Amino acid sequence: MHQIAAINIRNETVKPLGDTVLTDEETELIADWMRERKTVLEEREIDDILRTIDHLNLTAQWAQSKASDADLERVTDQLLLSMHDLRTILSRKKIERATNKP
Repeated sequence: MHQIAAINIRNETVKPLGDTVLTDEETELIADWMRERKTVLEEREIDDILRTIDHLNLTAQWAQSKASDADLERVTDQLLLSMHDLRTILSRKKIERATNKP
């Protein structure tokens, strides 16, 4: 196995390495791989978000039952700001979805 191209999934560019000229078959295989890879990355992103929800639930439980005053002082402002930003964005997006329905 040797590397024949550099691939950037984000902007979907394929750059052959050196003097390599990609065949139609190689180009098609790369395109197939890129589609599959994007699907995997999208699934991982959703999985990360679902884990974040679990972490938020665990954080609420921790704050309620285990956190000391010093612990809460250390994290409260950052948590409140990030949750405010998230709530603002999610609320706006939900309204946009509701108003854009046919």
